Amino acid sequence: MLVAFACSDGSTIDSHFASAPAFEMYKFAGVKQGIIHTTLAAEDLDESVDKVDALITMLKECAIVYCTQIGGPAAARLVQSGIHPMKAPEGTKIIDELNKLNNLLLSKKLPPWLKKKLGGIEFV
Repeated sequence: MLVAFACSDGSTIDSHFASAPAFEMYKFAGVKQGIIHTTLAAEDLDESVDKVDALITMLKECAIVYCTQIGGPAAARLVQSGIHPMKAPEGTKIIDELNKLNNLLLSKKLPPWLKKKLGGIEFV
């Protein structure tokens, strides 16, 4: 499961979805501490390109995207694309959210939307 964080400094959630300079992406591999990390820089887009569509395409493999703010229409488009948007206060440490998510995955007490995303994948 891929999770992305809208980020400018590599360590905190500090960006609005549509104006994030980069997304820190983490893959949960299904085992404890099985997290793989990469950074995906937001492309420079000209004004004629629909930025939200371009970001959705860029993040299409993600199950969850964390950001500080997101507009209602952009959030709806993410959900329609199978990506769950999550808002976090500016300055929230990515590692803290990763730990919360990892604990949730290991607890087996998943919210219905996340259970559906995982499609039967077991985390041990």
